[in-house]
Amino acid sequence: MSDARYALAGYQTRAVEALTGVIRRVAEYHDEYPEHRDKIALKSGVTLLQAPTGSGKTLMLGRALEELRGSLSRPVVWFWFAPYSGLVTQTRNAIADQCSTLRVRSIFKDRVPMGTRDGDVFVQTWGAVASNDKDARKVRRTKESALSLDDMIKTLRSDGFFVGVVIDEAHLNFGASAKAAADFYLNVLKPDFTVLATATPNDDKLEAFEAQAGIEVASRVIVPRADVVSAGLNKEGLMMGVIRISDADRELVDHEQATLTAGWTQHLRVKKRLAERDIALTPLMLVQVEDQEKGGDDPVARVHEKLIEIGVSESAIATHTSGQPDPDFHTLAYDPQKEVLIFKVAVATGFDAPRAWTLVSVRPNRGKEFGLQIVGRIMRVHPLIRPFHGQDSLLDRGYVFLTDPEMQAGIDAAVEEVKAVRQSIELITDRLDVVEYGNGAKPLGCSEAIAPSQYQPSLPSSTEDRQIRLADLIESGFVNPEVAKLTETEQDRAILVGEAWQQMSQTPLFGNLPEVTRPASLASASAKPNLRSYPLRRDIALPKGLWRELPPDPGSADQLVDDIAKLFCSSSNIASLLQKRKTKAKMSLRDLFIANMTEEVELRLSLSNARVAEKAQMAFNFNDTIDPRLLKRALIKELRRVVDDEGIDAEENDLRRALDLAVMAEPEKLKNAMKTAQGRNVRLSNAEPIPSSYFGPEGLPAAQKAAYGVFPARLNKEEQKFLELLEADGTGTVLWWMRNPENERWATRIVLPSGKNFFPDFVVGVAGRATPDAIALVEIKDDGETGRLHSDRNLDKIRVQHREYKNVFWTYRDNGRWVRARYAEGLHRIVPKDMFAISEMVFLE
Repeated sequence: MSDARYALAGYQTRAVEALTGVIRRVAEYHDEYPEHRDKIALKSGVTLLQAPTGSGKTLMLGRALEELRGSLSRPVVWFWFAPYSGLVTQTRNAIADQCSTLRVRSIFKDRVPMGTRDGDVFVQTWGAVASNDKDARKVRRTKESALSLDDMIKTLRSDGFFVGVVIDEAHLNFGASAKAAADFYLNVLKPDFTVLATATPNDDKLEAFEAQAGIEVASRVIVPRADVVSAGLNKEGLMMGVIRISDADRELVDHEQATLTAGWTQHLRVKKRLAERDIALTPLMLVQVEDQEKGGDDPVARVHEKLIEIGVSESAIATHTSGQPDPDFHTLAYDPQKEVLIFKVAVATGFDAPRAWTLVSVRPNRGKEFGLQIVGRIMRVHPLIRPFHGQDSLLDRGYVFLTDPEMQAGIDAAVEEVKAVRQSIELITDRLDVVEYGNGAKPLGCSEAIAPSQYQPSLPSSTEDRQIRLADLIESGFVNPEVAKLTETEQDRAILVGEAWQQMSQTPLFGNLPEVTRPASLASASAKPNLRSYPLRRDIALPKGLWRELPPDPGSADQLVDDIAKLFCSSSNIASLLQKRKTKAKMSLRDLFIANMTEEVELRLSLSNARVAEKAQMAFNFNDTIDPRLLKRALIKELRRVVDDEGIDAEENDLRRALDLAVMAEPEKLKNAMKTAQGRNVRLSNAEPIPSSYFGPEGLPAAQKAAYGVFPARLNKEEQKFLELLEADGTGTVLWWMRNPENERWATRIVLPSGKNFFPDFVVGVAGRATPDAIALVEIKDDGETGRLHSDRNLDKIRVQHREYKNVFWTYRDNGRWVRARYAEGLHRIVPKDMFAISEMVFLE
């Protein structure tokens, strides 16, 4: 018990006066209109006290009950309901400590009407009197040694007592046993006065409570937060912490652990400031975790492990795993040996933790009510801090860190609600006849369930985009050419289906099986009716077959990955990553109550080994033809050789982690190593002959330099214009040209670092070019405005050379003029190089 009785702050005095004034007026109504006792109790006798957490609701309620002793026409016995058992003990202690003229009694041990006096208070939960629990059944059953609670109340009422009810944390309604509690409230307690108390101004919940209990709140006493802050009982501000991590490291950090690190960093700052001010107080960090799913991992154990990893002493961590708060839970908040309290229970328990400055919540998203309760848990001011209240910005604020950014919306909404609360003391009217008595309950609204929207594939963004995509699909055989005659809507539908099939076809079904050469005799089997045969010209020097790159021999896979490992390890300083354990980040703190109040704090966040390994695995999987496990073993082996040569001690796990970091930091270097090694190991073949005929529609325009004497069908606009440029060459540089159709077995191709094939659009015979059969390869693109030019696949394609035919000429039109494209490594983008000139096709690069 405390040595001193607290003096009430100004707002507390005003609230006590308002509460007692309402109850006195209602008592007069009961005396004047006894025949309307039930209606007066339910329609005029209900008062709401709304006050911020930490404002002293229990003190205000207790002092109001004290003030009423001896001031009414009859004595009052009070039944005070707390939502949880842990709060029962807390409330009993608070009443005994600060409201000594009230007598706290137990419904379990003291159900004797004789000797009951004005102001007696029974503190309990609804479950203690309105459930199927055996203790509740005992309380409600009359025995020789004791009356039932029901009979005791009847006896007290017949002896002339008023019955009053206090419902603390009223936003929780009647708790888990709502129906039984409502029945007990209406049919057994039948209170003459009801006082609801809450820190959560939630009208929806209040309306539901009123409807369920058949009552109406006739009077409100609202305490604004500003008054509580001025009195030194609430902190001045609430800071929301946001972690800012570099793009390079964002996916390598466990966000939950990072949030715990941010909270612990702020906790240590508060702890240091308390020591600087010689305040003998250990601050507390609250960590709220989600409920455990059936069969899932224990969230308390998970968070406990992460706290240990960031440097929190195990002896400083307390946990509470009970489904409901108990007395021990609340005593943990006062144990100075404990600096972190992990708990599962709903944050809205109303527990008192005045030394808490920081709260980290890893629970799933919550709305405004959740935010209001978070605000309350860490906004109390410890008595040792009150002499310094308003003098220290760090100690005058609470700090919230959320693992789910979506929860911030709930916090923001809660803060706005608290800001909007104004002082309001609304009392019932003096005239009873204006109080409307009714039996109907307001219908409860129900939220409409909204099904998640279905995924919509990407439709063409323009007419030009539609034409290009459709032409590509027709050319590669995934869409029937007749679709070009249909409506745009039908074309769009065909594009979506065709591209899906195209994507599926690019995934090899049988891994690294060797390519099987199709007999040339089958080439003509693809001839279709109503198509004309255009024979391959014999009057120009065409090769019998084009050189095609084929994947490396599967039997030489070990040699290939060894080459890749040597190239990559020699180009990357992997050894320097062996010691990298943390990354720099910033913690931005924003005050939710005070505009433009911000602060930035430096953080050092641990890199998550699991995240590093997970993200790195994706970097190793960019080539379908190479087993990533085989590649990683080769890289580890080569890295081991490197560190041994440099005299560096490193465990196997250290090597794997450093390698993972290197691959993620410089993915292009691994691709370049793959490209170089693959170039050394690819196989070449020209055994597949160029088809002797091209089958196309009747009446194709003649082309003097075309291998088949005509412009092929289904050229897009840019391809047509480029071929016209080749046809117009009068210098003798262009000897011949032909289309290089994608996925045809005879067409030339380049094996990409990803293992996929790149088929340049055209093969051109160029006089004087020092390649087999003087061949140059050309890739035609649009102007890049649609973004397709800069796709990841094009960025891979533009950086490779054909083993025999060398560089590919990439070109597109810019304002009607043909320009060459090149890859800009620093920008990781395709950019203009210079004007395209046919004469440049002679030279190798």
